[in-house]
Order: sequence, then C-alpha cells, then structure tokens
Amino acid sequence: MVASPPCQVYGINILVKLLEEAPAGVRIYCPKGSPIRYGVVAGRGDGFDEGANAFREMPPIEAVVAFEEPAEEVEGHYFYVNGEEYRVLRLDSVILAFPRE
Repeated sequence: MVASPPCQVYGINILVKLLEEAPAGVRIYCPKGSPIRYGVVAGRGDGFDEGANAFREMPPIEAVVAFEEPAEEVEGHYFYVNGEEYRVLRLDSVILAFPRE
C-alpha cells in the first residue's frame, strides 16, 4: 500500500512510486529495446487535458503502471522521499496500467 502522496499533481499527470523490478509474472518488452520501468500510482491529477479541452481516464491509485525509459534520458520529473524514488509522468508516457495484487 502506498502512503499518502508526498505532493499533489494536476491535469493529466500521475505521481508514481518506482518499483525496483517488474511485478511477479509481468514482463513487457519494447521492440526498440528500451528498458521498461514499473511503478505504483501514488497520486493523480484530475484528468483534465487542457490541450484537448477534455477529461481523460486516469489510472486508479495503487495501480501498477509500466512506462518506457530510453537509456539516454530519464522519463518524467523525479525526486526522492526517504530514499524512495518518485516520478511525475504525463499520462501519455504510460504504456499500460493494471491492478496491484
């Protein structure tokens, strides 16, 4: 279970607490060979996409999300709280989301 989020996110951004490795039984492969990272949704914006002037469905709190991270750069903004890494990702960065077991 994720503790209360260390910050608030807005719009179509999600706050993700990174997992050290993929959840058991889950492996996603990128055809370009980029690493896939996994995290647990700790916070999310309201889903309002200003560019499209519409609401978008957001992954639920506690869902596990997967996102591609090119080897030469870090995806999203990152910070650490008590030694744990968090990322603020745009919804478009998320490949898929699934319930945490």
